[in-house]
Amino acid sequence: MLLMKNKTVPYITGCVILLLTSCLGSDENVTTTALRDAQIATFSLTNDSVPGLNNVKFTIDQLNGLIFNMDSMPYGTEVKLSLCNITFASYAINAAITQEAQPDSTFSWVEKDSINFSKPVKITVTAIDGVTTKTYTAKLNIHQVNPDSMLWECYADNPIPGTIQEQKVITHTYNGTDAYFMYVKTSERYKLYYSPVTDARRWEELPLSGLNGSDKLLSQLTTFGSYSYIPSDGGSLYSSPDGVDWTLADPALSVRYLLGVLGEGRNQSPVLAAIVEDNGVLSFACMNEQKEWTIGENVHDTFPLTNFTSCSYVNMYYAYVMLVGGRDHENRLTNTTWATMNGKDWALLTNEGSGYFEKREGASLVKYDEKFFLTGGMNTEGEASKDIYVSIDNGVTWIRQDTLVVFPDAYKARGFASVQVDKDNYMLIFSGKTSHDTNRLNEIWRGRINRLGF
Repeated sequence: MLLMKNKTVPYITGCVILLLTSCLGSDENVTTTALRDAQIATFSLTNDSVPGLNNVKFTIDQLNGLIFNMDSMPYGTEVKLSLCNITFASYAINAAITQEAQPDSTFSWVEKDSINFSKPVKITVTAIDGVTTKTYTAKLNIHQVNPDSMLWECYADNPIPGTIQEQKVITHTYNGTDAYFMYVKTSERYKLYYSPVTDARRWEELPLSGLNGSDKLLSQLTTFGSYSYIPSDGGSLYSSPDGVDWTLADPALSVRYLLGVLGEGRNQSPVLAAIVEDNGVLSFACMNEQKEWTIGENVHDTFPLTNFTSCSYVNMYYAYVMLVGGRDHENRLTNTTWATMNGKDWALLTNEGSGYFEKREGASLVKYDEKFFLTGGMNTEGEASKDIYVSIDNGVTWIRQDTLVVFPDAYKARGFASVQVDKDNYMLIFSGKTSHDTNRLNEIWRGRINRLGF
């Protein structure tokens, strides 16, 4: 006998005898629609040996007959036999369970039965009329990739025509759109290509002007405020308001090297950090947005001047610039890390004896996943690297990555690449070269830590 609204309704082997008038009475308000309702109202799973399973929220898609958890459970979660808790929207005679993990095991659902959810489970609900049925497919979603792994792909192959000797990529606004500007040096001249940041595969050349000769330190190209700047070997500084048309700036100083940009921080105004020369003496200096220069302390003997990599960042509301590797004034290769919060004086974070990574030049440094990533570069023998080092303490210590965050076999070891991080948390690596006497690779690689895309 099946109890319904405190009334007894007899049924015989799938056939329900409804006594709507004499048995239920006109005051019971039991409609034909309710008697044909085979919908599931709530669904949950429990398994004491699976942490967090009790708290998983399931969505019931009545239109398509799907039951699933929108927020996937952690990678590596193993769920097999679990108790299934179901409530129905109205009345129901039976819920038949078919386990895809055990295809020949259809049975009537009982709350105390354990069900194998390692694969989808079909639940066929029969309404109280004994005729109407509705079938659901219930699936427990579990992340299928390790969330901390970083997957890489060759995003663009030969995006730029011709042979590239040097290259630097920065972000810039072009025609009101955020874009990548790729400056390249060929055997003929400097050229400029741009691509919207939403699609770094398509590149168009822009009519670059004002960058004549071959003495520009392209690797130190820096954007500060509404201008971009490039130093030259002789101490001249070039500037451009749009990144396309360049002119010789006249700062009344010999600006030898550009080190990076300090953004706005607590009690800090943005400045461009540089090294200037006066009577043969190199000094740290910084320029504000009004193009006013302030001279700082003399440059340390071991401070790198060329082929370093730098990164601007904010920590605890203060702006900094970090600088790693490169060659000092005697052309010696370094493996040091330096930082500044004003551009006028720099602090040594790791010295040559630290041994976190070998001496290198042409590495790439970027803030990613709330950490600092140091990739690639070339050592004292001129050998290129594809190692990745990570610092979680703002450059004081570094840890070599050897499992989850590594480059694939197809990625060639390289130095002197440009790196950018887009709004979708992809790290893009542009070009680079495999040795000092080769041209730049004409390719773009893209990678992302899986959980940053969930």
